[in-house]
Amino acid sequence: MPERTDESSEHTAPRSEAQPEREAVEPEAAASEAPKSGGPQAVPLSALPAADLLTSFLSLMAMKAWEGMGLVPNPMSGKTEKNLEDARLAIDAYAAVFELLRPRIDEGERREIENALTMLRVNFVDKSGG
Repeated sequence: MPERTDESSEHTAPRSEAQPEREAVEPEAAASEAPKSGGPQAVPLSALPAADLLTSFLSLMAMKAWEGMGLVPNPMSGKTEKNLEDARLAIDAYAAVFELLRPRIDEGERREIENALTMLRVNFVDKSGG
């Protein structure tokens, strides 16, 4: 584990003598002084209902499954590679989370998720040869 240096130098960049020292601003004050934009604002995860988080998780698992089947490139490497074990795990996780969400979502969303799960499973069978 690296040794810790002086905390004040850990979070600030070195400055030249020509640069004036800025006054310290409390984080709360900085947030209130931040420009107000009309764009989307980040929402803390703790502010979202669990059902919304799980629905977002479904999208992540679907993307992981498509990647694992070699149908979309890995966003980090840009390469398309098959990893059927990863794909199977992602599809199984998708199905398990969907079962938890099923009674908490409306009919239209339920149908969309079921259709996506069916497509994942059909493609997995096709890509795994069995």
